[in-house]
Amino acid sequence: MPKRIKIGLIGCGMISGSHVNGYLAHPQHAEIVAVCDTVDANAKRRAAEVLSGAEGRANSATDEAKKAESAEARERLKENAARWTEYKDNGVKIFSDYNEMIKECELDAVSLATPPFVHEPAAVAAANAGKHVFCEKPMARTATEARNMRDACDKAGVKLAYQSGGTCLNPTSYAIREYVTSGKIGDVHYGRLTSYRVRGRPNVDMFGFGKWFLNSVYSGGGTVYDTGVYDINRSIYLLGSPQPATISGIAYRGMPPEYTGEEINDVEEFVSVFVRFTNGMSFTYEHGWSCNMAGQPQGIFIFGSTGSFSNDKLFLEKGKWETDDKGNRRRYQSNLVETPLELPDKHFPDKFRDFIDACSSDAQPASNGDIGLKVTEIMSGSLLSAKLGREISVEELYELEALRTEPTPGWPIPLGI
Repeated sequence: MPKRIKIGLIGCGMISGSHVNGYLAHPQHAEIVAVCDTVDANAKRRAAEVLSGAEGRANSATDEAKKAESAEARERLKENAARWTEYKDNGVKIFSDYNEMIKECELDAVSLATPPFVHEPAAVAAANAGKHVFCEKPMARTATEARNMRDACDKAGVKLAYQSGGTCLNPTSYAIREYVTSGKIGDVHYGRLTSYRVRGRPNVDMFGFGKWFLNSVYSGGGTVYDTGVYDINRSIYLLGSPQPATISGIAYRGMPPEYTGEEINDVEEFVSVFVRFTNGMSFTYEHGWSCNMAGQPQGIFIFGSTGSFSNDKLFLEKGKWETDDKGNRRRYQSNLVETPLELPDKHFPDKFRDFIDACSSDAQPASNGDIGLKVTEIMSGSLLSAKLGREISVEELYELEALRTEPTPGWPIPLGI
């Protein structure tokens, strides 16, 4: 059996369940050996769920092996059952301090399932100890934090991946990226991405989320950090990972019904961002937790000089000239033709397997530290620009993050306009 990547889970709240299931789904390649949370009950509950989840999967695989139609399938199921059964003997260690877990456990990697304000210190500590890092979204609250994480992992020679990269791991995204970066739709000069909910604010319109969601000190921001991060991440991937140069943003908070909770609520509910990249591309992002708009198409739209993408549909320009009876050009008749997208004939792993494979090879995860840094520059820059009321450069973003008078990260957005 192949060597498995030993995982230490940091953070045992609501989102950590997806991390547990993600690694349990790959018993030949990963093993959760420890969990950590400052709330002891959370850590104990999640450790128990790791063990019960492994046991349930082992029992199911054993039953399926008896009914397998081929010897190959039967052997694979038996091997998986054996790996899941090992959890019963090995157990899962429980910690309340991730520094102790990193020091005392034989780990290959950590998986951060914590709120954003924990990501930087935990990732840097793990990298300094030689551990690979998988990070929940958003990667960080500020571009400075994201850069510190990226640099620490690069210096240590370990891999850094983060959760929202799962949006890129599919044949369609791969094909669009190839069309864009190879010039098959000409010069890509502009794009637009729109995504919003009518009402969907954590702890305002829907409940069961951490108290930190609406507090910029802990979250970094609102809708752009929570849901926008997925779309910005995918767009950066599809465009070939261009470097943001300047960012201009507007943000709004104040949609009814009003927030009635006792915790701080100072994050944006709607944001619009215009980004210029160093390669000449420009892109507009619109995201909202709360928005009174209907009938407007949502999704991603990429404009090229010889073609375009409207979400996942490819259009190529196949126009021709009208000529007079002497053959002189009179008028060009454009013709946009919807064209089947050539999808790659290859398997795409899920985000956890993508990370696991990167830990065991020279490959980088689909969403690595470099991409995560660019995404965070756009998110943090959009809210800083909104507060200042003007466009900012990425260089200025780092300068202002370092010189800010507010004592903690996050860009609070005032109520109303």
